[in-house]
Amino acid sequence: MKKILTIIVPSYNTEAYIDECLPTMLKHRYRKQLELLLVNDGSRDGTLEKLKQYEQRYPDTVTVIDKENGGHGSVINLGIRQAKGDYLKIVDGDDWVISKNLEKMIGQLASCSADLVIHPYIKYSVQDRKQKKVSYAIDKKRQMDFDEAASGLREVEIHAAAYRTSMLRDGHIQVREKCFYEDTEFNIYPIKYVRTVIAFDDPVYVYRVGTASQSISPQQAFKNRFMHRLVIDDCIAYYEDNFRQLSSPKQDYIKKIIGKRIRSQYAIYLKNEMTAGRIEELMEWDRRLKRRSPYFYKTSHKFPISLLRKDMHRAYPFVRFLYKAYVVWYRVCEI
Repeated sequence: MKKILTIIVPSYNTEAYIDECLPTMLKHRYRKQLELLLVNDGSRDGTLEKLKQYEQRYPDTVTVIDKENGGHGSVINLGIRQAKGDYLKIVDGDDWVISKNLEKMIGQLASCSADLVIHPYIKYSVQDRKQKKVSYAIDKKRQMDFDEAASGLREVEIHAAAYRTSMLRDGHIQVREKCFYEDTEFNIYPIKYVRTVIAFDDPVYVYRVGTASQSISPQQAFKNRFMHRLVIDDCIAYYEDNFRQLSSPKQDYIKKIIGKRIRSQYAIYLKNEMTAGRIEELMEWDRRLKRRSPYFYKTSHKFPISLLRKDMHRAYPFVRFLYKAYVVWYRVCEI
């Protein structure tokens, strides 16, 4: 039977989560129109055995791929090459979906021709068990040209996106492997080829946040800060190599995402206690950014980063205090 949607499930040591994740993708009437590519990325626990159990139970839907560890990006690259569905989506093995909304989405995709499909998603905090719906300000009644939608569209994160598979394959989309934060590249690289976009109303993906092992946790982000730098470099290089082929709305859209990641690099340091050596390290990266890309350096020269750049050693304690106060305020407002 024709596959409408391929969901790639990257799985690294997700044995404890798989029985939460996979059943949510299999409890709907369009299961045979769905392809699940379950990729065991060199797990050291019982993940592979768990995945094979689902393959045995649902051979018309589930395919297990066992590979050496290459990171999240290697799973995306492999999945793009092997997907059979008209559309492709990523759902991590420690997250899950809302079954009834996935069913509705597959039904909608059956008559869809857009290059990019956007839907809201849910952030689920494991610490306080609260949920927050993340939505996008886009007309949900019609298919639009991406350029028309782009001006009011913030970054379409991997949790909210499904791409037309043939577009990804024809565009030779490939992200960095053996590296965290490569999802930023997956959010940016396809945009060059996206002509049309449509948005659906219902959240599909439930994104688990707040675990200490996540790459976005302050401790893990600081540990992996050099990987974050690599991804920023990749995205700047991509923009510089391709901006002449991009419409003005696409340029602006990609520049906003890169600017956000540059600010995040400073935030990674602000979230962690700093030694003199770490401040010097941040200063070195700041100088390198200025040499590497005067444009993106200039666009990121805003308070409080501009204050840090004047005298990082003296300004750091004050800016860190401001940042911590802002985070508390932001969390209160979120609730």
